[in-house]
Amino acid sequence: MLYDPRQVHQPEVSLFDTARWRAAGTLTPADRGRGGAWFIHPTPSGGEWALRHYLRGGFVARWNPDRYLWLGAERTRPFRELRLTAALLAAGLPVPSPVAARYVRAGLHYRADLLTVRIPGVQPLSAQLIHWSSAVWDAVGRCVRQFHDAGAWHADLNAHNVLVSEGAGSPAVYLIDWDRGCLLSPAMAARAARGNVLRLQRSLHKLALEAGWLAAAQADAWATFQSAYAAPRGR
Repeated sequence: MLYDPRQVHQPEVSLFDTARWRAAGTLTPADRGRGGAWFIHPTPSGGEWALRHYLRGGFVARWNPDRYLWLGAERTRPFRELRLTAALLAAGLPVPSPVAARYVRAGLHYRADLLTVRIPGVQPLSAQLIHWSSAVWDAVGRCVRQFHDAGAWHADLNAHNVLVSEGAGSPAVYLIDWDRGCLLSPAMAARAARGNVLRLQRSLHKLALEAGWLAAAQADAWATFQSAYAAPRGR
C-alpha cells in the first residue's frame, strides 16, 4: 500500500473493502461505465472519497476481469497512477488528490484499487452535452492545453474523465483517471497531445449520436474548444 498520511491516519486494508463501507452505510455506486467505482461519504476524516477497483476492458475482460501481470511493485498500475497524480497535483494541475493505492499479489498476477478525494460539485462533461455553455467548452479547451503544456499525457481522454463545475464565476475543469498516463518529454508531447484531442473528439461524437446533439451545435462547441486550446499561454 501507498498512502498520504495527511489523508489516512490508520493505513489498513479495510480502506478498500466495499463490504465494510456498505455495512457502515457510507458507500454509493458511481456511474462510471463498466463499474468498479464507488463514492464513500463520510470518510474517517469527514470528507468524501472515490474508490476505484481496476478492471480490464475489451475482449480480455470476458475471461480476466481484474487481474494484471506482476512486474514488480513500482510497475503496478495503482502505484504508478498515485505517483503521477501526486506529481500533477504538485505542479498545480487540476486533478483529484490521491489518498491511497494498494495491490494484492497472487503469484504472477495482482488485483488493485485506488482511493482519491472526491471533487465536490462537479459533473462529467458527458452528463449534459447539449446544455453546457460556451464558457464551459472554452474552459475545457484551456484545461486540456494546460496539461499538454506540462507534458501530461492521458491514456483515455474521453468525456467521462473530464469533470466540470459550472457555478458562480468561471467554470472549473478537472481531468481524472490517470491510469497508464505519463509525463512526456517536449519532443514527444506535441504528437501525443494531438492524439489526446482526437480521442476526446471521437468520444464527444459518439455521445452526441446517443444524446441527439445537433451537428451544428456540436460543431460550435468543438470550435470553441479548439479556439481556447490554441490560444497563447497566459490568456
